Amino acid sequence: MLDFIKLSQLVSQVGADSVVERQDFARTLQRALAAFHTAQNAAPQFENRLAENTAWVLWPTAKPLEPLSVRETVPAIETSAKKWTVVAVDGSQIMPSHHEVHSCYLLNVGLARISYGLALAPLLLSEPRLHARPDDLYPLVDRRRVHIDELYVSLERGLFELELLGEQACSAAIHGESVLAMYDGSLIPWSVEKMSSSYQESYFARVEAVMAKLRLAKVPIVGYISHSRSADLINCLRVSICPYEISHCRQHCAEINEEDFPCSQVWPLSDRSLFGKILALNERSSVFASGASAVKLMPVCDTTCFVYWRGASEIARLELPRWVFDDKNLFAFALAAVRTQVEKGQGYPVALAEAHHLAVIKGPDRDRFFQMITDRMVSLGVGQIRVSPKEGQKRRGFV
Repeated sequence: MLDFIKLSQLVSQVGADSVVERQDFARTLQRALAAFHTAQNAAPQFENRLAENTAWVLWPTAKPLEPLSVRETVPAIETSAKKWTVVAVDGSQIMPSHHEVHSCYLLNVGLARISYGLALAPLLLSEPRLHARPDDLYPLVDRRRVHIDELYVSLERGLFELELLGEQACSAAIHGESVLAMYDGSLIPWSVEKMSSSYQESYFARVEAVMAKLRLAKVPIVGYISHSRSADLINCLRVSICPYEISHCRQHCAEINEEDFPCSQVWPLSDRSLFGKILALNERSSVFASGASAVKLMPVCDTTCFVYWRGASEIARLELPRWVFDDKNLFAFALAAVRTQVEKGQGYPVALAEAHHLAVIKGPDRDRFFQMITDRMVSLGVGQIRVSPKEGQKRRGFV
């Protein structure tokens, strides 16, 4: 248990540090704004410098697909004038534990389908998927059996969410009305690069199959990221203010800490913080193509783009595949539908909020899940069914 007397002393220091941090943040933000306006006013030079230097920097940058000066107000959808549907997913998981009665992992995806102007009842469901067989726990990767970890399970959960979302969104599109598919979080699988090449190939093949179905059905997909910490544009500004002709980080700055880099005048800072000073209510930024390494493994039409939009409660990062941006009608509908969802949810997309409630696995749910496994094993006559001594003692306690 926490000793709150000791903890209060630690918390008091946090409060003191935060005053200094706010002052540093304000200065960094002002320098970033100045760099942004310089880049905006000299767009060709800015884009040329990015193209020449992106390969040499230590962080992912982005490519502007529109002028940096773009500020467009995103309209809401008038439900009385348009019939449309939103389908959203979120997921959770129970990781394997060798302290439990049986080693397995559980994926659970919540899905919400809500229609507007249509005589179609809402669909709220949770879809569990249990992985308990040896092939599930020790998948074959490059002809070798590997033990799964949180990274692997997280990637598999993302694929499960995406495939269920694609299936339900395409089914909703059969009615002939506009449909938006909303994914909770980033469409960029940042951690897939840590997996083997064979797994990456299989992963992106499954993603491509979902994207092809959505593209054929004319269903835009948007990844909604609340309180994004991404700094793609800030990274671009770091390149633009670098004093060296070629921003070769390892060559010029290998011997110093990152906070001492010449370009760190605008770092650390998130894109969201920068756009907080640029965008007015309900305005969107220009669209950027992500330069993340994982995105380079995708087909060109599926590569991830992003745009920032300012709602009443926050500045959200919206990610979408390139094929959505290239179709101006789909793009406009997707942004308008996102704004409408956020307003209906009073600050957060209502369909995503419903999907989250359906997906989350609470403590009592987890206990009941393992009790179901125990009961099943007992019914089959399996002996020695018990948790580890450590887990048993945690549940009982000494007092």
